[in-house]
Amino acid sequence: MILGLAVIVVLPFVVGISWVLLVTELAILVLYAMAYNLTMGVTGMLSFGHGGLFGAGAYILVIAMIKGDIAMPYALLAAPILTALITFVIGWLCVRLTGIYFAILTLAFGQLIWATIWKMRTITGGDDGLTGLQIPSVMASPTNQYFCILAIVMLAVLSIKIIVDSPFGFTLKTIRENQTRAQCIGINVKRYQLLAFTASGLFTGLAGALFAILMRGAFVEFATVARAFEPLFAGILGGMHVFWGPAFGAGMLLSLDTFIGAYTEYWPLVAGGTLILLVLFLPEGIIGRIASIRKARAQRLNQSSA
Repeated sequence: MILGLAVIVVLPFVVGISWVLLVTELAILVLYAMAYNLTMGVTGMLSFGHGGLFGAGAYILVIAMIKGDIAMPYALLAAPILTALITFVIGWLCVRLTGIYFAILTLAFGQLIWATIWKMRTITGGDDGLTGLQIPSVMASPTNQYFCILAIVMLAVLSIKIIVDSPFGFTLKTIRENQTRAQCIGINVKRYQLLAFTASGLFTGLAGALFAILMRGAFVEFATVARAFEPLFAGILGGMHVFWGPAFGAGMLLSLDTFIGAYTEYWPLVAGGTLILLVLFLPEGIIGRIASIRKARAQRLNQSSA
């Protein structure tokens, strides 16, 4: 932990600006992946609509600042809250369904958000997006921006950790493992699913807002279906049932995009091949597999000592 914090503090002073920006983007993607995992990994609900929520968070911040002339701290506070309200409405309609029907309905709402952004040109800029975001002087330099965004991401991830480890989080895991049993012991499954989906939307909106700050604007591509699949892939790569699994998967995903993409435009082919291999041979993800090996080793040691 101490070593990790030391690396975070020293990093922007020993690497170039491009690396600082890349790590900042990674931090945002980590938050996005872990926010999504509240829905998928913790509660067991497959959602294809988080791209729309990510884009909503970005556009709410940018519209508030550019059109409404609202200061960044207030816009950054409004973005996740309003995204959570949107998520609550969507979730209230979607949690009535289960399995693939839930997933398809979330996809429909995600596409609805994307279409709204694309069509409302006078407000959102349409396919041109909204640019010219004025960043406060405290975040003007890449280094200051790096520290500010990382601080926000760390607080958000800590909040997600508290949620997952709380009685509420354990109830969500119970629902994931067996909804019927959860209902039999008196748990209001739909209510908990709605709350989990809303919490996921809150942190997804925050990630989208931070990404808009990094990109100095909001673009319709933020709300595409492709953006919705990023946290799902990250969870599969790292392991959805291990807290830090999606974070590791986000790092892998960005690495494939950045480093392999520098050599070939067919990097999605490499990413797809990697995903297929993991699903076939490591369905629990890389970090999930490591956790399983450690658990099995600990059990063998306990049995041998007994």
